Amino acid sequence: MWLLGLQDDDSSLLTRFLRPSGIVLAVLLMHAFRKGYQVRKKFQALKDEGIPIMKHSMILGHLEVVGKLVSSLPSDAHGDYMMMKIRENWRELFPQCTKCPPVAYIDTWPFTPPMVISLNANVSSQFTQEHSLPKAHEQKHVLYPLTKNQDLSSMEGAKWRAWRKSLSPGFSVQTITSRIPDIVEEVEDFAKVLKSKAGKDGEWGDVFSFETATTNLALDVIIRFFLDNYRTLANTLTPAVQRRMDALQKDRSVKGKTLVDLIVQALDAEKAEQKVMTQDNNDHQAAELDANFVTMAIGQINTFLFAGFDTTAATLSWLFRLLCQYPEVLAKLREEHDTVLGPDAWGAADVLRRDPQLLNQLPYTLAVLRESMRYHTNVGSMRRGEPGFFLVGPPGSGPGFEGKNLPTDGFIVWDGNFAAHHDPELWHRPGEFLPERFLITDPQDPLFPPPNGWRSFSAGPRNCIGQNLVYLEAKLAMALVVRCFDIECAWEKWDLKNGIHDSGKVPPMVWGDRCYQVGTDSPPRVKDGMPVHVRIRTQ
Repeated sequence: MWLLGLQDDDSSLLTRFLRPSGIVLAVLLMHAFRKGYQVRKKFQALKDEGIPIMKHSMILGHLEVVGKLVSSLPSDAHGDYMMMKIRENWRELFPQCTKCPPVAYIDTWPFTPPMVISLNANVSSQFTQEHSLPKAHEQKHVLYPLTKNQDLSSMEGAKWRAWRKSLSPGFSVQTITSRIPDIVEEVEDFAKVLKSKAGKDGEWGDVFSFETATTNLALDVIIRFFLDNYRTLANTLTPAVQRRMDALQKDRSVKGKTLVDLIVQALDAEKAEQKVMTQDNNDHQAAELDANFVTMAIGQINTFLFAGFDTTAATLSWLFRLLCQYPEVLAKLREEHDTVLGPDAWGAADVLRRDPQLLNQLPYTLAVLRESMRYHTNVGSMRRGEPGFFLVGPPGSGPGFEGKNLPTDGFIVWDGNFAAHHDPELWHRPGEFLPERFLITDPQDPLFPPPNGWRSFSAGPRNCIGQNLVYLEAKLAMALVVRCFDIECAWEKWDLKNGIHDSGKVPPMVWGDRCYQVGTDSPPRVKDGMPVHVRIRTQ
């Protein structure tokens, strides 16, 4: 009997435990069902308004359509390819349309919030330039572990304007140009790494990850730029902090510390000093160090130091990948460098140290970079739709879109720059790598770049503040590398090195290339770090 009683007690305890748990679970399920129903109805409302959308289900939304759309992609392909697949398959996805729609509403709830992707540069300019929508929370969360969103990329309104105004001088053309001799040294180190990887006597060297090398270069350049330029960038700090940072920089005991370390030390010291001053003088009006300001200052520095190098590294990797694929472009690039920098390829660094302005006399080099960034584009800006703000279907966008108000409230509004950069109505021969298009000045020429069409650094007031540094770094990398080395992908060596044997199975590819963008919610990287081998060119 005692045992039966114990069992009854246990059963009663379990029942008491499960009852509230079941209630909580039921409430959560009801909430999820209601949320899902609201999302699905939002898309049905678009159909009722006559706005063309892809085939939509009240149960699955667009999950089935999108799943089928991306099924031909490798499992690790970056999400950016979805917009490209929509552009490629628009006739099947939008049978009611006579041309590719300017926007695509996507319902993949509960995996992502409702979103509208702009496939048209005119539409993208409406929410980034004409009216700058706030950044989407889904894009901000990538930076949250690093900055708690107290950074220039995540801030909004007056706070963002104040910090942007304060930090912009540190990224001006004049400031960055003055850093050319220093950054040349970092690119020289990059060239030394490539030389160490090259084979002997003009032979190909062992395979290695090119993206790892470009990542190290990008990080070294950013750290060098900040450590040498912190006085300009820290002009938002209080004078007392700036004076203390100057002293710390000269102090041998802190040699080797980063800018972040120095600012933290300076802020801590000033805070302690103010505490003593307040206690001694009992002056409640004494200035106190604003903890929020400290967090924001450190957030900005963390963002610039650690959140920008990966996109630069990927940009450099794709740049050299395209030069490998288009030898005629590489030949023209080398010819320009011979003409402007002199025939001694290994002496280009010294030439640029003596005359940094020569870097501005390389128009084809800049055109190659811009065309590379058009062809392989990093993730576009994501904004948060607002009540009462509508996108307007641009002229010529066809029935269902032209002149129609397209709602944004409750949607992530995504600048689909990757798709816009391959829009055949904007870009002549978009699938070809043609740097010459960025040298054309005649608007009547078919290759002339369209207004608002090139969006690699976004556009409008929230464009990339560090774009001048990227331009400089990429041009220097080309100037010091392309005439000294041959670089090409070496997948066979990579497979052999990693024990991948030829089984007859086709390896993962996008557009017939094993180099493709990978990643999840982070900026895209190159598959397997872009395995390459290098050889030294014979002049």
